[in-house]
Amino acid sequence: MTRPAIPAEALEHGDPRRYRRGCTCKKCKAGANAQNIRNRYLRQTGRGIHRAPDRAANHVLLLRAAGLDDKTIRKQARVCPDVLYRIMRREGTVHVASEKRILAVPIPREKTGPTESRAYIPGLGTQRRLRTLVAAGWYSAELARRLGKDRENINQLIKGRAGGRVAMFQADQIRDLYAELCDQKPEEHGLPSYYTDRARKMAADRGWAPPPYWDEDDFDNPDFTPALSDEGLGMHQLGALRRAEIEHLITFNLSHAEIAARLGMAEGYVRDIAREINTGQRRVRQPEGPVAKQRTAVAA
Repeated sequence: MTRPAIPAEALEHGDPRRYRRGCTCKKCKAGANAQNIRNRYLRQTGRGIHRAPDRAANHVLLLRAAGLDDKTIRKQARVCPDVLYRIMRREGTVHVASEKRILAVPIPREKTGPTESRAYIPGLGTQRRLRTLVAAGWYSAELARRLGKDRENINQLIKGRAGGRVAMFQADQIRDLYAELCDQKPEEHGLPSYYTDRARKMAADRGWAPPPYWDEDDFDNPDFTPALSDEGLGMHQLGALRRAEIEHLITFNLSHAEIAARLGMAEGYVRDIAREINTGQRRVRQPEGPVAKQRTAVAA
């Protein structure tokens, strides 16, 4: 929608904008002449009347992060959409007057509660939180119900739509939902095991890590990937990792056979670890290698 032009009568005499709108009185001519002299002086001293868009763009990012939407920012800075989005794309230059008005928009104090901003931010953390909930058994239809959204909308967020970006208010909603559900079992909420098990299997097939593998700060870190592989681990590290995996899956009331199949381990090994966890007593491990052979020979 095009903004209506400001009529000359709405501006004071002496304002260069009134002169540009057709008023040729002495005051308006003098005002326009003074502005031209000032602009020429700025150009001659290397300052000019145009700036790189970085300062203005960075301030807009701060305003967005504080919860202001673009419509509010444009209204307070008195800039049109084309100018604002050209600045955010960091294209060309910005007039010093426009930059000054943008920088003058105050950053609101931190507000409590979820943001309403529709500004787009990187969606990696949102995607990871949703995938982690799926790995814990919270299937997409249930997540959509709790968020009040369509299932397809959640599936698109899980896949990473819109070039990997997501609206800020959606990111906040999903962050709050993850904090609520990450340490709960879907079965405790009466969800069918058929769907929860299917969600876990799909996540395992795609390498999505469940909640125990994550720290909150790591979700939004593009340089962090949770280690689900056994490669490069020492014997004690590997044992601790496998124990943690088994202990986590036990909480979902899976059988020893199901856990063994999911983790690629022997069912007897899973049963022994589960017994340790339940009783608190360490299992007696049979010696391996030459020591085992020697003991077998002595026993014979």
